Amino acid sequence: MLNALRAFAAFVDGLNEKIGRSLSVLVWLVALVCAIVVVLRYAFHVSFTWMQELYVWIHAVVFLAASSYAMLLNAHVRVDILYSKWSLRTRAIVEIIGALIFTLPWMVVLAWLAWPFVVDSWSIWEGSSQPNGMPGVFLLRTMLLVFCALMALQCLAIMARGLLVLAGDRTAAQTAPFAPTSSSLDHTA
Repeated sequence: MLNALRAFAAFVDGLNEKIGRSLSVLVWLVALVCAIVVVLRYAFHVSFTWMQELYVWIHAVVFLAASSYAMLLNAHVRVDILYSKWSLRTRAIVEIIGALIFTLPWMVVLAWLAWPFVVDSWSIWEGSSQPNGMPGVFLLRTMLLVFCALMALQCLAIMARGLLVLAGDRTAAQTAPFAPTSSSLDHTA
């Protein structure tokens, strides 16, 4: 059972690590497209709706798909006034309960509410509501479901790791969010 938990957590962490690292390139693309839009608009008095939408869409994809990567790295907003002082066992219990009560239900509700919009969008091959805007709004809407799936998986991985910590696994205790110094992007240095 413990090996299955380890394997599951490692698989999900690896998946979100690959997704997060590959999406980091898109952050530069957002900046580049935004800069081009500004130069075209103010220097040449030219504007393209599709290009303005493009950098917003790329940013949305990065935000939605990389949120689980931030959760993996424990880089999300956390109020750890008490958390950092708690024992490892207490932190593991809090992570498990927090995932069960807050994160997982929210991902289920969000996916449930987003599903009809995504299905409707795919059924009409929805495009931009703006003239000359980006086609394929249905793909962007689908990112809501991708977000829910990746976040739920990462949440389950943290719960699995929490159970490993409670079982005395020292390796799990040295990973985010359980490691004492894992409150930021410390892993990437």
